Amino acid sequence: MTRPTWDASEHEQTAKHDERDRDADAVAARDVIEHEPNSERRGTWLSASIVLLGAVVIGQAIAVDGATGQRWNAFLTGGTLIVAGGYNYARRADRDLGSTGVAALSTIVGVWLVVSPLVMGPDGGRSAANEFSVAAMVGSGLLVVVIGSYSAVVIRKRRRNAGMRRTAVYDRRGQ
Repeated sequence: MTRPTWDASEHEQTAKHDERDRDADAVAARDVIEHEPNSERRGTWLSASIVLLGAVVIGQAIAVDGATGQRWNAFLTGGTLIVAGGYNYARRADRDLGSTGVAALSTIVGVWLVVSPLVMGPDGGRSAANEFSVAAMVGSGLLVVVIGSYSAVVIRKRRRNAGMRRTAVYDRRGQ
């Protein structure tokens, strides 16, 4: 970190100094504040909704007696959504920005939820339970795609607008 270059004569002579000039890299504790790029904890509801949709996908796999491949697909994709949404929720709750990559991963998993019934085929036959399972997977997938892509775009925009430094040093001239 570079120090500002100003002359000591510019300071008020009666001001109490912390003698930072003895160590060039030292910064007084009163000069440093924590930078919180997400101080209002924005976007936590987006991450929580991804977790909820992951739970819905797993819940429909448990409730509906479908084919084994479709059940494993639902468990793995739902678990991935729960972990990804939980990770971004924890970051945002700690007043940090979420991860763009994790939000993009959620979007990709949502796309897979939409196309997986077409790729895997109707292994369970044409029953009402299997059609409900497919509709729940596609509906959850569409919601995940919308929420995940929106979250990724918002995180990227906020990250671009946030300051690059984790701390801020104030100029205390005139003290």
